[in-house]
Amino acid sequence: MTILPNGCSYTEVWVSPDDWKTTKAKSSLAKNWYVQCNFYDPAFSEKYPNGFPFRRKLNKLKTLDARRSGAELLLSEIPKLLSDMGYNPITKTFAVVEEIPAEPEVILEHSEMLPETPFMKALELAKQSKKLADSTASDIHYMLERIRIAVKALGMDEFKISNVQRKHIRLIFAYLEEKEDSFSSHKFNKYRGYLSILWNELTEYEAVNGNIIDGIQKRVHEKKIRETLTESERISVNNHLKDNFPDFWRFTIIFFHSGGRIRELLDLKTEHVNLANQKYRTLIKKGGKYVWVERVIKDIAIPFWIKSLYSAQNGDYVFSRGLVPGTNRIRREQIDRRWRVHVKEKLNIVADFYALKHLNLDETSALLSIADAAKMASHTSTKMVEQHYAVGETERQLNRLKSIGNAFA
Repeated sequence: MTILPNGCSYTEVWVSPDDWKTTKAKSSLAKNWYVQCNFYDPAFSEKYPNGFPFRRKLNKLKTLDARRSGAELLLSEIPKLLSDMGYNPITKTFAVVEEIPAEPEVILEHSEMLPETPFMKALELAKQSKKLADSTASDIHYMLERIRIAVKALGMDEFKISNVQRKHIRLIFAYLEEKEDSFSSHKFNKYRGYLSILWNELTEYEAVNGNIIDGIQKRVHEKKIRETLTESERISVNNHLKDNFPDFWRFTIIFFHSGGRIRELLDLKTEHVNLANQKYRTLIKKGGKYVWVERVIKDIAIPFWIKSLYSAQNGDYVFSRGLVPGTNRIRREQIDRRWRVHVKEKLNIVADFYALKHLNLDETSALLSIADAAKMASHTSTKMVEQHYAVGETERQLNRLKSIGNAFA
């Protein structure tokens, strides 16, 4: 029994199942795995006479090695959490040594990115310092809000960034897995990738000695098949939008034929469109790279572009408020909302708006080639189209193989 200064105490920390270190452990993967101790608080002695079971589950770790690593990490971290950081699992609070007044809000400076900078502040500084696409910056902001909750719950608030180790990141991930049902293997890999971006930035400023995130293995996750529109659904959507929401209909048709991303079309200004040469220029923002590319305007889409540019002034966004030319850039979420309200809910459609890009690139692959589809989407190789967009290519390959007439004799 470990006695704490505030009168609380806790038992030895143990792992269940008890054969977790033995050769028999593999057969125990079907059992519940957890690390636990019993926590005693005199203020709650009547409610928990046998102690409060402070337990951290490991069931979401699917391999034996992962569960053993998680158990060993928790065996060392739980005593630190309770003894060194004064965490009370009953009240879910930390012992307050001194009331520190809230600091006034300040603009963070990159020069503050030092080895002794607190954990979360250092991550925020790295995010501000790194040149990121809007979508990536938004995703990282959301991730940091989730991590901030875990860091506080695990008592890592005051950790210096230079003292953060790989095991602490794994403990944060384990906490998020336990608390969030939606914390999938896909999200694990996304968070790992975003943290790696921030750690690279911290490494360049010498706030840390190296990128500890790269040592965390990616997880294998199931690749979901994207729902697309059937032929009858396409006709239904086309007629419904054309009759009731003509401006959204034109944007939908232009997006379908563009090969681009939603955000790129919303960034598009009138001076970026050259109807005479059937091209438009767009700034691709992905990760930390910003590249201007030219995309083709297909013959079939020309009438829609002409109508969309009607009355546009120089400097206008092509798709501003109401999806007509104007001075204000609208948010990507407005497109998703329109599709959800006007298409998914009214027509009982499952596919999302971005599925239109998949349809167009898959059909381009079938009519021309995967290389042409990759060019339309401004991909530098065919790999992305093959893996994510040309959903019908496997079936087309099988059909081509069926038709080979190479007789034996």
